[in-house]
Amino acid sequence: MEKKRWILAANALAGFLFLGLIYAWGVFVGPLEQEFGWTRSQTSLTFSICMATFCVGGLAAGWLLKRMAPRAVIILCAVVIMTGFFLASRVRSLYELYIFYGVFCGFAVGIGYNTLLDATLRWFPDQQGLISGTLLMGFGVGGSLLGSAAVFMMNAMGWRRTFEALGGALALLLAVIALNVKRPPSGQEKRQGDEQNFLTAEMLRDGSFHAYYFRSMFVAAIGLAMVGNAAPFAYSVSHDPVAAASIGGLVSMFSGVGRIAGGVVFDRVGSRKALWLGVGSVTLSIGVLTCAAVSNSLAVLTAGYAMGGFFYGANVPCNSGYTNKIYGQENFAVNLGVLNTNVIFSSFLGPYVAGVLFTHTGSYVAPYVMLLAMCGGAVAATALIRRHYTPMP
Repeated sequence: MEKKRWILAANALAGFLFLGLIYAWGVFVGPLEQEFGWTRSQTSLTFSICMATFCVGGLAAGWLLKRMAPRAVIILCAVVIMTGFFLASRVRSLYELYIFYGVFCGFAVGIGYNTLLDATLRWFPDQQGLISGTLLMGFGVGGSLLGSAAVFMMNAMGWRRTFEALGGALALLLAVIALNVKRPPSGQEKRQGDEQNFLTAEMLRDGSFHAYYFRSMFVAAIGLAMVGNAAPFAYSVSHDPVAAASIGGLVSMFSGVGRIAGGVVFDRVGSRKALWLGVGSVTLSIGVLTCAAVSNSLAVLTAGYAMGGFFYGANVPCNSGYTNKIYGQENFAVNLGVLNTNVIFSSFLGPYVAGVLFTHTGSYVAPYVMLLAMCGGAVAATALIRRHYTPMP
């Protein structure tokens, strides 16, 4: 039983690596803009649509998992993502791109994301944070690895053929992964402590959920703004494109490590301490980056981004861990889908507003002062959370 559940976890990790392709959207922007003459604001909307439908897909996964086996839902995910990429390879207009890549692919990844988390976490009632962190680390790393592979493929055969190849390959790989996606047998799925399974409507009436929702929104906005501005900020200080790219990669690397570390901390100290450590460490890193913007110091900037990537990553697995431990496994997929809708707001609140402030001031001081204010919002929201998980001795 012990060996089996780790094999299933490794299988789910592979699934998250492939689903992480959603984060590689940026590598497709250049070829599309070059061929069609689209502007950056037009192509950027594709990713925003993708994130919105990712949230819808997560909600759909909760509904589907009450009617289908997890294996069948992952196969459905494979079919939809293949359809999206195949149709996207034939686009001639922005609206087609928005629908075929933004809607189809975003929706498919949302379904797969919540299904894999739901099925895998049922095998690990004692290590929810560790498993969540490991899987979400794979989700982030997958975007980087598959993005690099996509660039190589586009150089060799163009973006249309690359979309076709990616669609077919992802569908095949996800179908193979689906063969080893399953829930524990009846009677073997055990929980730690007394379990209370909240219906989504009950969760939405809980004040602690509202507080956690806003905390998650602020932290995500801070993290997305920080990650999105890493390379440009570094270039404005160093005037070296190689150094700027390296610092951008540094953030991703530390974020991946931080996701595993944050999951372990959540398991060992419980949600109250983990959430306070998470928001405090993010505030510290944004403070360091604000100092870097004021001093124009590359050394301070590098330290700030290493800290920021790690500490932001450490907050990510808390979402699934908190939802599972506080609101129960029974409705976990749909409840997590509801929580993840905060990404729709945070993607605007963080990266977009930071970009507007930089455009108007020509400096990164104002954007990072704004992020410090968001840290204050995250601290206030954390203080309002009343429900907490305490690990059993």
